[in-house]
Amino acid sequence: MQSRQVLVLVLVSLTISDVRTKDVQECEELSHKNYVCYEIESFEQLQHFVQEDWQSVKIVNGHKAIESDDQILDKMSKLRQLDLSEAGGVSLGERGLRDLIALQQLNLSHNELDELHAKHFADNASLVSLDVSHNDLQFIGRTLMKQLSNLVYANFSNNAIASVEPDAFKGQLYLQHLDLSTNEQENITIGSNANLRYLSISNNNVRDFPWCRLRGLPKLEELHLHSNWLETLDMAIFYSLPRLRVLNVSNNNIYTIQRNLFVGPGPDVSPQLQVLDYSANNVKVLEDELFNRLQHLESLDLHYNQISKISATAFRGLTKLKSLHLQDNSIRQLPDGVFGNLISLQLLDVSKNNIKQISANVFGDRVLRQLSQLDFSHNNIEELHPLAFSSLPYLQQLRLGRNKLISLDIRMFAPLRRLQLLSLSENRLTDIERDVLDTLDKLSELDINNNQLTFLPATFELPQLRRIRIEGNPWQCLCLDELTAWLHGRGVSYASANSAYYSGRKALCVVTPLGQCIRDLEAVRAHRIVESYEEI
Repeated sequence: MQSRQVLVLVLVSLTISDVRTKDVQECEELSHKNYVCYEIESFEQLQHFVQEDWQSVKIVNGHKAIESDDQILDKMSKLRQLDLSEAGGVSLGERGLRDLIALQQLNLSHNELDELHAKHFADNASLVSLDVSHNDLQFIGRTLMKQLSNLVYANFSNNAIASVEPDAFKGQLYLQHLDLSTNEQENITIGSNANLRYLSISNNNVRDFPWCRLRGLPKLEELHLHSNWLETLDMAIFYSLPRLRVLNVSNNNIYTIQRNLFVGPGPDVSPQLQVLDYSANNVKVLEDELFNRLQHLESLDLHYNQISKISATAFRGLTKLKSLHLQDNSIRQLPDGVFGNLISLQLLDVSKNNIKQISANVFGDRVLRQLSQLDFSHNNIEELHPLAFSSLPYLQQLRLGRNKLISLDIRMFAPLRRLQLLSLSENRLTDIERDVLDTLDKLSELDINNNQLTFLPATFELPQLRRIRIEGNPWQCLCLDELTAWLHGRGVSYASANSAYYSGRKALCVVTPLGQCIRDLEAVRAHRIVESYEEI
C-alpha cells in the first residue's frame, strides 16, 4: 500500500478526433497535513478534495487556470497555507478567498493578476505572509492594506505598480518586510511603520528621494534603492533611519558622494551602517575622510563607477571594514598608505583599472593580519615595488593576471608564506627564478599561462601544488616535457584540453635543434624561440 494518500477524480472528455482521454485531478500528501493538487480548475473543485485536517495546499496546473465561482468555501476555512504560484493563472471573482479565515501564508505570484481588493480577503484576515510578485498589479490602496493588518511579510515586486496610496502601509503594525522592487513608481511615501525592517524600492523610476519620506520607520535596517534614476542622496538619511544597517544605491546616476552624507542621528552617535553599495554609478573622486563616520561599516562596494582619483585618507576610520570593491573603475594611481588603516580587511578587489605601478607603502607599514584575498588583475602594472606586499604576511590569494609584469623579485613573495593561490597569467614574464618558487611552499594553485616563459628552473619544490596553468607560453618542447613529467609525478593537474594553446593533452611548444632544455635567456633569444612560437 502506498504511504502517501492519493485522492483522484477522473474527468472523461471527448476530443475533436473522437478519442477519449483523461484529465486527471489529484491531490498528494507531501508531508503530514501538507498537500499538492494538480489540474484544479476552480476553488470549488479544490474544496471537494480538502479535508478538515489539511493545513497546506499547493496547486500545480499544466494547462489550466483556476477560477472562482463565488461559492462559499467553508471546507477550506481551516487552511493555513495556500500556494497558487504554479496554478497557471488565478481569477478571484467577487468572493475571492474571504472564507479562508485561518489562512496565514498566501502565494499568488505568477498569476497575471491586474487587481487585488479588500473584498478578496476575510475581515481581520490572519494573513502574515503575502506574495503577489510577478503579476500585473498597478495600484496599492489603503483599503486593501487595512484589511491585511496582520501582515509581517509582503512582496509586491515585479508588477506594474505606478501608484501607492499615501500612507497605505501606515496601519501595518506588524509588517517587517516590504518588497516593492521592479515596478513603475516615481514617488512613494511609506508613512509611519513602527516595525518595518526591510524595504526595497529598487528597479523603479525614482529620481528624487527625500529621506523625510521615510520618517516614521525607526527600526528600518535594510533599504534597497538600486536601479533607479537617483543623482544625489539627501543629507538627512541617518536622522530619518537611525538603525539602518544595509544601504544599496547601486546602478543609479550618482556623481558624487558627499562628505557630510553619513552624519549620525545625534552629535556623538555614529551611523550603524554595515553594508554600503554604491556600485554602478558615476562617482569620479573619493575625497578626504569620506567614510570616516561609518565606524561599523563591514562591506563597501564602489565597483563599476568612474573613479579616477582616491585621496590617501578616503578610507580612514573604516577599522571594521572586511571587504572593499574598487574594480571596474579608472584608477591610475594608488596613494601611499591608502589601505594602511584597514586592519579588519579580508578582501580587496582593485582589478580592471588603469594602475601602472604599486609603490612600497600602498598598504602602509602596519601588518594587515586579516587580508587574505587581493586582486590587482586586469590593470597595466609594469612596476611592482619589491616591498609592496611586505605588510601582508597572511595573504592567501593574490591575483596579478593581465598586467605588464616582466620579472619577479624574491622580496615580493618572501613575506607571503601563507599564499595558496597565485595568478600571474597574461603578463610578460620571461623567467621565474627558483628562489621565488621555493618561497611558495603553501601554494596549491598557480597560473603562469600566456607569458613569455620558455623554461622553468630545473628543480624547485612547491610541495602543496595541485593545479597549474602553463599554456600559451613559448615553451621549448624539451623543457615542457621535463615540466610535465614533474607535474605527472606530483599528481598536479595542468591540462586544459579545450584551450587553443593545446594540441591534445600537450601544450603547444617549440622544437629546438638542441638536445637539451636551454635555461639561459640570452641563448633563448639567440635561437629566436619566442619568435618561432609566435609563428605556430
